[in-house]
Amino acid sequence: MHRLEHIHGGNITNASSKYGLPVEKMIDFSANINPLGPSRIVYSALTNSLGLISRYPDPDCSELRTILADFLGIRQDLILMGNGAAELIYLLVRVTKCKKALIPVPTFSEYGLAVLSQGGEVLEVSMDENNGFSLPVGKIISCLPEVDLLFICNPNNPTGCLVDRTTICYILEEASRHGVLVMVDEAFMDFVPQRSDFTVMPLVGRNPNLVVLYSMTKFFGIPGLRLGAVAAPGKLIKLMNYSKDPWNVNVLAQVAGVAGLRDLEHMEETNRLIKDEKMFLFDGLESQPGTKPLLGAANFLLADISETGLTSGELTDILGKRGILVRDCTGFSGLEGRYIRLAVKTRAENELLLSCLKAVLGG
Repeated sequence: MHRLEHIHGGNITNASSKYGLPVEKMIDFSANINPLGPSRIVYSALTNSLGLISRYPDPDCSELRTILADFLGIRQDLILMGNGAAELIYLLVRVTKCKKALIPVPTFSEYGLAVLSQGGEVLEVSMDENNGFSLPVGKIISCLPEVDLLFICNPNNPTGCLVDRTTICYILEEASRHGVLVMVDEAFMDFVPQRSDFTVMPLVGRNPNLVVLYSMTKFFGIPGLRLGAVAAPGKLIKLMNYSKDPWNVNVLAQVAGVAGLRDLEHMEETNRLIKDEKMFLFDGLESQPGTKPLLGAANFLLADISETGLTSGELTDILGKRGILVRDCTGFSGLEGRYIRLAVKTRAENELLLSCLKAVLGG
């Protein structure tokens, strides 16, 4: 299988050192964060709550769980908060004692790393690159008897591909026949138009083998605070709660989460911007020589650059020296050297990216 490493976008400090540019002179397209950043309400709440850092945070995240449960449409006793979604992936693997996991690739590397960290095995099945990286449902079903945990990222990172709820439910039904737990990672679901038509979050608790991962880092623009949640059957939530580190969610992260969930105007503004700017960026990338973008459902675009004459690493370095950070997808299984991933940002930032690409590629 592909060698797994902790390689992610958003390491702007390392990029600043590597390319000899100050952080403030760099534009980061490598991390898929809300281009508007946190809302004004979040900033105000954080400023007014700085005095709380002299106290221990609420270990149960009671207020945040109550508001999040209402937002997601599930019972709060089926939710556990975490120090980012990644913490909860590792916690799930540990408490379920996963021996072998099935992972459709390319996808988020931490699924496999979590399993390997606990001495488990990883079975990868490749998505159909010739069909827009569609989910290989038949292969998944055939492999279920061999595993005890299945990961599905929806929309998928880095492809942005979205799987309809009917397909997820079919896989869940087949998985239940073999006693396989299914984690559906919906970290980017808030960026999906008609989110309610695709999320399986409301099924949590009604389906004993369904776990849904949720991230507040990306949509609410608070990656530095680390905030995620997992929804699962009550028995599993209790087990994970007993097994997690105490006070794992800091007080300011809880404050930011509560404030963010109350700012519906910022959510609507975010989705309007992503809708418009994603198409602008997609059209601009399509016009670049040798560049083939994939129009996904999330707030980023995967682009095949194999016909530019450059590898993904070479293009990443060229742009990095110009202060533009993009995600070299070499770390994703099956994409080595041929793809980059680009976050959707503001119009001015997207124009600058396209201008740099035009200068480099001659478009």
